[in-house]
Amino acid sequence: MKNEQRLIPKKIGFIAFLIPLFASGWITICSAQNIDSGPGIKKSKPYTLRINKGDFWIGGGLGLTGSVAPFGQYIGTAATLSMKGGYHIIDKLSVGFTVTGGLSISDKKSKGIYTRGTSLLVGPIVQYMFPLSKTFFLSPLGGVNFGPLSVKAMTSAAGAPEQYIRIKGNALCEFIGIGPFFEVIPQRASFGAHFLYTFLQQTTNVYNNSGDHIPGTKITDKKNGPGMVMEFRLHF
Repeated sequence: MKNEQRLIPKKIGFIAFLIPLFASGWITICSAQNIDSGPGIKKSKPYTLRINKGDFWIGGGLGLTGSVAPFGQYIGTAATLSMKGGYHIIDKLSVGFTVTGGLSISDKKSKGIYTRGTSLLVGPIVQYMFPLSKTFFLSPLGGVNFGPLSVKAMTSAAGAPEQYIRIKGNALCEFIGIGPFFEVIPQRASFGAHFLYTFLQQTTNVYNNSGDHIPGTKITDKKNGPGMVMEFRLHF
């Protein structure tokens, strides 16, 4: 029991290093229209993607990242899957939502390392599309996500009977970004990437394997840093 108490602070520090890799971590549309230039004269807009008032879009992206345990003991995997959608309240400006699920796994039990984390973040987004040419756009975006996260982690030493703790809490992630998008199917589809800067705050508590809260383990952690997500979108 004493050995487990000594190990828990070290493991909590290692887990706090991994959580932002999956807790995190998160869109547009347009149509061709005409502008009246004078009596009997009509001029086409310089783009055809459906990103005008009344249009809407849905999209999604998959992100994969590697995570290295302290001292390079093990390289883990973190993945995020995001679904987004929006409605254009005026030409080129849309408001919508994003749903992001995260999964992080580090499995090297022979070295006393095992973590499995999940998160589900939901929140609003705002995005604008600047047409730089008929098929090329620059897209600034901002938003905020909030939701639960959970981590199961091994606290026992390598070769000892396996003991685990669970970390549960909530994460709040604010993000801003900008990136290029290309029309890949005329009027109907675009593909691109957002380069993001995120501000993450997470509040967690530690529970033993029986589900009992361990006193004095509440942690509020703040982190920020860059990120990137690639997306494919359909416009209607």
